Amino acid sequence: MKINIFGKNYNPSEALVKVTEKKCAKLARRLKDDPDAEANFTVTLEKDDYTTDLVVTTRGISYRATAQSDSPFDNVDVVIPRLLGQMRKQKDIWGKDKKGAHNVYEEGDAE
Repeated sequence: MKINIFGKNYNPSEALVKVTEKKCAKLARRLKDDPDAEANFTVTLEKDDYTTDLVVTTRGISYRATAQSDSPFDNVDVVIPRLLGQMRKQKDIWGKDKKGAHNVYEEGDAE
């Protein structure tokens, strides 16, 4: 999985990059069968508040999570579980059968 970290009005520090890559291990385990998966972190600084956007693209599907606080490190701790929850929910939806009764046709003579 490829991890990109961008900054708007903020230059991401080496400590933030290391923490982000370490925390992305959970995402990498979830997406281990897709070598083209990509995670894009965007950290924006606005009036002493940091906004972190995480967009993960895998197999043509995009997942997005956002968090805002006074520390970019806290945002990483919030954004990744939100995104994993979205992925888990999508997996549950795709794994279920459709609602409703199945059509049952009896064999008989056509008139």
